[in-house]
Amino acid sequence: MTATVVRAGTSRWYRNVQLSLGMGTAAGAGLLLVGDVDPMDEMVSESIRTVPGTVLLALAAGGLAAAGAWLLAGVRRVLPPSGPLTALLSVWCVSLVAVVAFPTNLPGTEPGVAAGVHRFGAALMAALPPLFALLIARRTGRGADPARVRWLRAAGWSAVAACVAFAAVNGPAVLLGQGPLPFAGLAERVLLALVLVVVGLCAWVLEGEERTRWT
Repeated sequence: MTATVVRAGTSRWYRNVQLSLGMGTAAGAGLLLVGDVDPMDEMVSESIRTVPGTVLLALAAGGLAAAGAWLLAGVRRVLPPSGPLTALLSVWCVSLVAVVAFPTNLPGTEPGVAAGVHRFGAALMAALPPLFALLIARRTGRGADPARVRWLRAAGWSAVAACVAFAAVNGPAVLLGQGPLPFAGLAERVLLALVLVVVGLCAWVLEGEERTRWT
């Protein structure tokens, strides 16, 4: 015989994911105002040309890294042990720290080692969320809300498509030293918005499964 067990209240890890995402989103939105960067054609990382932009960029990345760490806590609490999922989330958090610790080169300057590490970290930051989102959707159990899982899958595949399109269009130009193409900044910001949505949905799915368990 089965019974549904409904948890009262909200788990600490889930609240902290939302708070961290909120901080990252607010800082990212602030970059549109004080980052001194054209949101249509320039990359978010170029916000380091001003002190307020540097601070907001660090807060945005730090908020996402904290959200990833708390999401990992939720994964470990709700889902069966998974080495690949733990590795993906851990690497994602490290990539966000690398984006801040190793700033990009500004336009008109030669890229160095720091810029190379920055670009690699930025690539991981954008590419990993849809992967761990789809893995979370696959590993959810009977207690998960099917509607929430469908939303997560849809967001995950949308982020995969956005990553592939962005890399295909702008990657070759950047590698050849030509710089991003027109409207690359807008495309990057759309991709980052999808990352925020994906991480939030991951937490939403896990929180739903934790609230309702089958025994």
